[in-house]
Amino acid sequence: MLAYARGDAEAFDRLYARHGQPLYRFVKRSCASEALAHELYQDIWMRVIHARKTYSPEAPFRAWLFRIARNRLTDHYRQQSRIDSHETAEDPDAMASQVSPLTSTPLSPEVVASLGQESEVLERALQQLPAVQREAVLLRHMVGMSVKEIAEVMDQGAETIKSRLRYGTARLRLILQELA
Repeated sequence: MLAYARGDAEAFDRLYARHGQPLYRFVKRSCASEALAHELYQDIWMRVIHARKTYSPEAPFRAWLFRIARNRLTDHYRQQSRIDSHETAEDPDAMASQVSPLTSTPLSPEVVASLGQESEVLERALQQLPAVQREAVLLRHMVGMSVKEIAEVMDQGAETIKSRLRYGTARLRLILQELA
């Protein structure tokens, strides 16, 4: 990131190649729709680009990037809750979450259908977790962050993160059992 801040455009390409997929998985699992995930993902990278001059390597880049992502998701849902509070209760589709199926793969149609159903179940289960538990679980299991890194991203103590992971994982298991 420091190289990119100094004007090395290839450094940004390396950052994007290294962190793009884990970031997208985190954003996608945190959102109700793929279209929203794409929009927020692009916005997060735009914020990285705009913040390049102010980046300080006090924390690892990955923690800094995911903090930007977490803040952007939080801002979006705060704004969305304000909008939703003005909608009428007569429109049930306004609050419905849209879960996208898996993209096409070279697998058989039966396997793809099965994986799609499992993915939808996981998406629904994740959406039922409290936001702080969902974020911790996603950062740990989808992104592969350590407890220390998650603590930096979420600006919490390691023990708090361990607790969120423990309760989030246990709750996710129960939800998945109920949905199965």
